[in-house]
Amino acid sequence: MKPSAATIIILALQSGLSSLAAAMVTPSTTARAAIAQLRSTRDKRSNLLDVAKCAGWAMREGARMLFLPECLGFVGDDVSHTLSQADPPIGEDPTTGRYRHDDVTATSSSPSLFLSSPFRRALSDQIKLCAASSPDLNSVCDARDRSDWPEMSFTSIIEELRYIACESKLWISGGGVHTKTETPPPSSDGGDDEGLEKIYNTHVIIDDEGRLRACYHKIHLFDVAIPGKVCLRESDTTRAGTRLVVCDSPIGRLGLSICYDMRFGEMYVDLVQKMGAQVLLMPSAFTVPTGRAHWHALLRARAIESQCYILAAAQVGKHNEKRESYGHSVVYDPWGELLADAGGYDGVGSAGTIIESSEYNESPVRVPSIIVSDIDLDNISLVRERMPIQQHRDISKYSY
Repeated sequence: MKPSAATIIILALQSGLSSLAAAMVTPSTTARAAIAQLRSTRDKRSNLLDVAKCAGWAMREGARMLFLPECLGFVGDDVSHTLSQADPPIGEDPTTGRYRHDDVTATSSSPSLFLSSPFRRALSDQIKLCAASSPDLNSVCDARDRSDWPEMSFTSIIEELRYIACESKLWISGGGVHTKTETPPPSSDGGDDEGLEKIYNTHVIIDDEGRLRACYHKIHLFDVAIPGKVCLRESDTTRAGTRLVVCDSPIGRLGLSICYDMRFGEMYVDLVQKMGAQVLLMPSAFTVPTGRAHWHALLRARAIESQCYILAAAQVGKHNEKRESYGHSVVYDPWGELLADAGGYDGVGSAGTIIESSEYNESPVRVPSIIVSDIDLDNISLVRERMPIQQHRDISKYSY
């Protein structure tokens, strides 16, 4: 009963070098997805140029959609840096604190999206160069070599992602962007957020015309201390979201989540059972200790129990003196089979490229890179017909 494996391609290059109703998405039975692996730093421009590289490679390989990891735009040096560098708010209703999902497409068209700038010309050049390069090319002309690099400025991470989507004609999953909140912090209930500025960890879906199709604010925040290994408190800077989000796309109905969410299986039961998700997205910046212990186990478990494809774009390598990520961008199919693995601290996986030179000691594998896999929606139906877990999941049979 083992489903057929998807086509897998690894492409890795050296780092440093209209209304919504009128635009409903009907995915084909099989469509190609490109999943990126990045090593984001505090330099937003370099990070976005790496995204443009990935978009070009995805175009070359016939992908319909590009999936990016958490913290794709930047990794802050400290709390104040993270707060100060966050993107503007996205569609949050200040009267309810909820995301105005129905208004996103209607309000996202921006004349500035199509304005030229030195930085956007660099993004466009990078996309075209990588779309045209051959798979075995070890380096490409890099936009960072341009003489006008010091003058390249931009509006926001999400606005530039929208531009990249338009230029590449790809749908893009921006798997984790820091965005400011519109609502003021609580002032009367004495909660932990009282008087503190906070942001959202936001997952956006952008279509190939640059429109925002969906937005999810991370619900489960990573407040974890492992003595001598990890001590991170995401809640120091981030406000938790409250709403589950799905989005139709060219590769199927997407269930949105971010990183630490993957440890809460009940969330995905609702995304699949109540909201019809076919492809679950788990973009991440997993720490090395937790990644070695649980990354593959959690992702495979979510694939098996949900009988969905799992796409998990990851950060890898050393971001700054305080933080490094595990890597292993992966694709799992609805049977729990690992289809593609970009490699990381545990080795090359199915398709990684190990860095042996000390010149690249900030990452164990080449970054940026992509893995490419075909998503077959018929495979989901086949697996569910042969093992009808979704029909058997009936909580009314439990007693307490």
